[in-house]
Order: sequence, then structure tokens, then C-alpha cells
Amino acid sequence: MSFLARIRPGRRLRPYVAAAACSALLGAAPLATAHSADHRHPLAGSRPAYATAAADAGPIAGDQHVSARLYLNSRDPQGLIDLLRDISDPHSPHYRHYLTPQAYQRRFGPTAAQLAGVAAWLHASGLAVTQRTTHYVKITGTADAVRRAFGASLHRYRTGRGTSPAPADDLSVPASLATTLLGVSGLSTPGAARPLSTPTPTPALGVAADGAVCSGHFGQKPATGFPQAYGKTPAYAPCPYTPAQLRHAYGAGTGRGATGRGSTIAIVDAYGSPDMPADADRYAKITGDHAFRPHQYRQHVTPAHWHVSDACAPPGTWAGEQALDIDLAHGLAPDADILYVGADSCLDNDLMDAESYVIDGRRADGISNSWAEIIHSEPGHLTPALIDAWDLLFEQAAAEGIGVYFAAGDCGDSSPDAAQTGVNCDPKTTQAQADFPSGSPWVTSVGGTTLALDRHGDYAWETSMGDELSILTDNGTAWGPVPGVFTFGGGGGVSDFPQPWYQHDRVPGSTGHRTTPDVSLEGDGALPVLIGLTDAETFHLIGFGGTSAATPAFAAIQADAQQACGHRLGFANPLLYALPRAHLFHDITDQPAKAGTPPLTVVRDEGPDTDTSTGEQRYLLYTLGHDFGLHARPGYDDATGLGSPTPGYLRWFQHTKDTLK
Repeated sequence: MSFLARIRPGRRLRPYVAAAACSALLGAAPLATAHSADHRHPLAGSRPAYATAAADAGPIAGDQHVSARLYLNSRDPQGLIDLLRDISDPHSPHYRHYLTPQAYQRRFGPTAAQLAGVAAWLHASGLAVTQRTTHYVKITGTADAVRRAFGASLHRYRTGRGTSPAPADDLSVPASLATTLLGVSGLSTPGAARPLSTPTPTPALGVAADGAVCSGHFGQKPATGFPQAYGKTPAYAPCPYTPAQLRHAYGAGTGRGATGRGSTIAIVDAYGSPDMPADADRYAKITGDHAFRPHQYRQHVTPAHWHVSDACAPPGTWAGEQALDIDLAHGLAPDADILYVGADSCLDNDLMDAESYVIDGRRADGISNSWAEIIHSEPGHLTPALIDAWDLLFEQAAAEGIGVYFAAGDCGDSSPDAAQTGVNCDPKTTQAQADFPSGSPWVTSVGGTTLALDRHGDYAWETSMGDELSILTDNGTAWGPVPGVFTFGGGGGVSDFPQPWYQHDRVPGSTGHRTTPDVSLEGDGALPVLIGLTDAETFHLIGFGGTSAATPAFAAIQADAQQACGHRLGFANPLLYALPRAHLFHDITDQPAKAGTPPLTVVRDEGPDTDTSTGEQRYLLYTLGHDFGLHARPGYDDATGLGSPTPGYLRWFQHTKDTLK
């Protein structure tokens, strides 16, 4: 491995890092320590893509006050990477020798001298420090002070939504602070994460009060009286799955009491519903499970600090996401403790604070995240500084033995073509890409599948999560178009990050980049899971789909596995890719042999007066297993990763105590 490849394995390599490395190799003089314009360190990529000369609307007044965050780097980046591989590789003699948060800070946090240097530079530039954490320094001051500190003036630039601020050039910092500072956020338009769930109005009990119909198992009730699809009579979609059905299908909560006891699952979303955990308790009782024991559910939510704006989905929308995540985590690990952490908004800074609340206090064994952003968008906001700050946070979690799980997305390959019709796509995407943070090499990316159960409630088959929608046309005598338009699919694909060591020789046809997802579970919007939610002061049972459902479910299965083996599992990926896949994961394909003659279709009855994206349609035809740009094939694939866990997955942890030695 070359010197440059070893600098930050798994992290995007910046041009200025490579330049510094080359200087070191050539024996160049050390970087000067003076805070002068002649000794500056450029922060490549700190000027966003929308800040072009053609869009320049003029400079920001020099006396206008602005605020920003300076993200702090690890004291020993390469040492941290070496440690992470040593403690997360199941073949290593130091496997699972995790650090406490205090030990992590002593070994890798910035030194007092480094922080003093940052403070002196900021004071000399006229910027005030308003907050300091182990991750960042928050500053405020005038635009002129920002120009003095970072060597670039602030302008406003025309975008599709008016004008947005941004540096007119790439920022820079004194060379003496180059190893201390990762970068700056807050001087340009912040990005917003989106929840990865979609409510799907559908009956819950076979025949609902309004006459809506669903099947008790896949193919049970033929949709007679409707036009044929592909020369066959389709069947009504199965009723939304309950946690008990998912536990049975994937082998959770079976064997020697693998129910997550002794583990804590943290769930990070934005905002927080005032009806939790009462809704979760009511839902659990309805679906045959037990409510939370005293102190089993905790939450960290501060409504007085919420930032509610057009940039984020409203708190009510995030409440559905919260309910989904809690219901699935509790349902598949009914004895695990749940810690809900509601970020003050869906913006990166607030979500990062919520994540660090869990990590800095080592308050959980795993963190479930059912939200996503994209790196390549118009206008772009995920700068290298933000991405590196996120990655360092995930590295800290791995060092402390905390597994971080992210939904892979619901938009197939997240390309502009997928976004034209996908209901949970980011319309600002500019290219096919893996979602972020799911694409980080330091998190476990969880994709989605379409799960079918047989008449006994047993696992029948799975296919890739990808739905094409058709509606009744010609006065109800035909479905059109067929196969339909892409509506919903599992996320995945190639990220911007170099391929991590644990994917070497495990990902066929590799491009040399990190590929997602890693694993997958049921999450299809056409065959949704059931959740309980209070909306407008009324409690509802409703179907929800998305990799949002798969992610807390897999985090819960990991809690079950941790109980089974008796050890903290930590960062899951190295072990997942080292496991004997054939016996522990279902090998999922677009056309599963047990499903019968393709293509697979279902009719979903949404109930009367349903307003969908296609107009008022009560009956919808979905063609399944048609993800956009991604395909499930034998072995690892970019639609379902390694596959979904079999019942043998948890048995392996019970019998082998999660070691490959």
C-alpha cells in the first residue's frame, strides 16, 4: 500500500492532504507556524459549487454578523485508523478492545496547546468563540473578520431559491493549524436531511371497516374483478407486517431468548413527538407485544431549541419516522432499552449534535438512523469539511464499540432519472450515487427488500425493493402503463469513498470504491410494516415503508445478537463480510425462484378517497422487484448487499460467541 493510500483509509483524499504528504516524503521544511498570509493552508472544496462568477450577486456587507463552526481534527488520524482496524477485525487479537470516551479523548482529541493556538488566531482576527465542544468551536463575528481569518470574502449567489451566502474563494487557515482544523461549516447554505419513510394508507386486518382489502399472506386473495396484469390475475397486497411476523421470518426473539436484553438502541431523528412512548405502548399491546417496562424508554428532546423552517420536513412528518423507528426497534428487540434523541432540526449541525450526544457519553450500543442526504446535488452543500467531520464522528463511535446503522435510501441509484418519478427521492440530485451518510465506510448501510410470507407465516422469499406503479385506465378496464413508473426502491450503489478493506474480494466487479448497502431487510412501500401513530389527536394504525423500517429492525437484530454472544459488537461491517454468508444470509435476487413466474405484482387497496401522486385512486398495481439502476443478483449486489439475515444468523452468535478464530 502506498504512503498516500495509508493517510486516511476510507476517507476521501483531499488535494491539500496529498500535497502535504508529498512534501513530507521529499524532506521539505516543516510548515511555518506564523499566522501570516504567506503561510496558509487551503481548505479545498470550502467554496460550494453554486458560488460561480455568473451567479454572483455581490459581497455581503463587511459589518454584517455571521456565525460558523470550526470542526476539529483527530490528534492522530493515522493512528486512529490503525486502531479501528485492529479492534474491529474479527481475526485480530485485539478484536473488541474498545476505548472509553475518556480514553478516546486522551488519545485522539486535540491537545490544549492546539486549542490555544486556535483561540489566539480567532481572537487576533476579531472573531469570538461562543461554544466549544470536543468536536468543534463555534464562532461569531463580522464578515470582515471572517475575511481576515479565512482569506476569503463572503458574497451572495443566485440559486433556484433566491440567493445564498458563500465564500467567494476557497477558505484557508494558518499553516500551523492545518492538522488541528478539519474545516468550516455555516458560511454557506446548510443542507437538510430527509426522513426515509413513506406512509402507505392500507388496511391492517384483512378487511378494514371501510371495506379495504389485503391478503393474510402473499397471493392469498386474488384481486378478481380487476384487469389482468401480464396475462395473470394479480392478488391483493399482504396486510402490513407486524413485529411478530418479522421476528418469525428472520429468527429474532427465538432460540435462547435473543430479545436484546442488556443492550441499548439509540434512535436519532429530527424533533420529537409528544405522544411517545404512549403510542409505542399502545401499538405493542395491539400487536401482541409488551409495553415498555419502567425506564426502558428514554428520550433526549429539547423543543425550546428546535429550528423549524422550510428547510426541513415539519415535526409532524418526522413524528411518523420516529414512530416507525421506535416500533420496529422495540418490536424486534423487545427487551432492549431504547434511547430516542431528537435533533433540533434536520440540518447537519443539529443532527451531528444529536449523534455526538450518544457517542460522547457512550449511551448506546448501536445507533439507528433513518434519514439521508446526497453529496452531488444542485445546489451542493455537503462540503469536504462536513463529510470529514461526519466520518470522524463515526470513527469515534467505532473506537468506542458503538455500531452505527444508516438507511441506504428509497430512490434506487438516486439518479436524476429515478428522481423524476420516485416519491422519496431528492429532486436536486445531479448524478447516480450512494446516499450519505450511508455511503461512509464507517457505518453499516441497511437496504430494503420485499418480503413474502407463506400461509403458515413462514419466510417464503424476498426480492429487491423496487416498485413500478400502474393505475386503472380506460374506465377501469386496463392497468396503465405496464410495467409502470418507478415509485419506490431500495437505495445503494457506489460512493465517493475508497473501498474499505472489509469489502476487498467481497464485492464483485468493484470500482475501487465503497459500495452500499451492506445488508437488507423488509421495507417495501407496497408491502409495508404496521406502525401506530397519533395524528390530529387520533391514534391510527398505518402502513409505512422504506429503508427507514429496515434500519431499526436490523439494529434490533444486532442487539439480539449482542445478547446472544455476550459481547459488545461495535462496528459491524468487518464481521458481516467475514461471516460464512451462505448459511447466515438469504441470497436475494430480482426474480426469486420460489416466487413463481415473474413478473410479480400486487394490487394495493388504499381505501376510499385516497389522494395519491397520481390523483384519486383507490386501487394501485405494483410490479415488484424492479429497483431503479440497481439489481439483486446471486452473491453480494448493490441492491441488497449481503442479503437479509436468516434464523441461522442469531444462532451463529449463540454458538460461536462472534469470533472467527
